[in-house]
Amino acid sequence: LDNLKALSKHNQSFVREILEVYLSNTPKDLAQLTVCVEKKDWPMVRYYAHKLKSSSFTIGFTQGHQMFQLIEKVIKNEEPVDQLPQLNEEIQKLCSECMVQVKIELSNYI
Repeated sequence: LDNLKALSKHNQSFVREILEVYLSNTPKDLAQLTVCVEKKDWPMVRYYAHKLKSSSFTIGFTQGHQMFQLIEKVIKNEEPVDQLPQLNEEIQKLCSECMVQVKIELSNYI
């Protein structure tokens, strides 16, 4: 969270708000990402990957940012999309772990 803290000039209420928004929105967006992968709705997969990539970057979740970027790249470059279900599974697990860490971090701001 170093970048977020620096960006906020160590404004704890701002950091708390960003973390709360992340915890509120990410599960919904991840669920929609899965639905879209299952439906093979590639434009919407790209949309949710982009949205989640941005929020991952904001909180400093580098591994998530890179995975969502890879999903976008696969779709944009029309690479074999058969890898997307596996990538989705991996990112779901990573995000679950990240959300646990965000909850722990958030407890420091309450």
